[in-house]
Amino acid sequence: MLLLSKSISQLLLPPGGLIMLAVIGLWFSHKRWGKSLIILSLSLLWLLSIEPTRDMLASPLEMFHKPLSLESLSNAPNMKHAAIVLLGGGIAEHSLEYEGRDELGRYAMMRSIYAAKIAQQTHLPIFATGGVPLTQRSESEASIMKRWLMWFGIAKEKIFVEAEANTTWENAALTKQLLSEKNIDSIILVTSANHMRRSVWCFEQQGLVVIPAPTDYLTEQESYDLRSFLPRWNVFNDSSQLLHEYMGLMWYKLKYNAHI
Repeated sequence: MLLLSKSISQLLLPPGGLIMLAVIGLWFSHKRWGKSLIILSLSLLWLLSIEPTRDMLASPLEMFHKPLSLESLSNAPNMKHAAIVLLGGGIAEHSLEYEGRDELGRYAMMRSIYAAKIAQQTHLPIFATGGVPLTQRSESEASIMKRWLMWFGIAKEKIFVEAEANTTWENAALTKQLLSEKNIDSIILVTSANHMRRSVWCFEQQGLVVIPAPTDYLTEQESYDLRSFLPRWNVFNDSSQLLHEYMGLMWYKLKYNAHI
């Protein structure tokens, strides 16, 4: 089921969806609507590759929760029974610079860095969650995050691993079991800003008090210039990631009858 859902999303979301749209347009290029599909696919390719469109997609997700104020944590309730929960965000498999080992991808690394920073200032334990979806890796994503957290200076005994989850919902459900064993009912949740809205909802459904700690914002923080309207591959990648998150929200609303 996981493989099927991932495959469908790859076909529907860019670049797969745009390629399919263009191919259909080419096939029926002798018809007026076929030419229109080609123009539409090229227009969407450009729009998804510029910063204003990326930011328009990002803002409703990334600004839904405010950035974490570490100073305010001292006044937050239940901090004595709290922990940091770190969500996985992808693996760079067989990294050449690490002798072929699997290491953290961009999203997972940015999340891990921020979780380590929070842990150093709060002295709270970290629960890293992430399994081995659609791969033959022997090491889970959570285990790799633990290795990096230790390298960042977090004590081994302060890090707990949940290594079976393959979805955000499973992250929440399986981590809840570990937290219950430690009598923890409040968490500081660390994930990418665009992923926070869905993640908070999943953990709240487990009966946890959630303090969002979003990181790795995609939204441009400076004013636009001419280059902002020129297509860039990394902006297209960001837009595709954001569309994936919107699809995830829609899927969770259908699957769990949720209002997120």
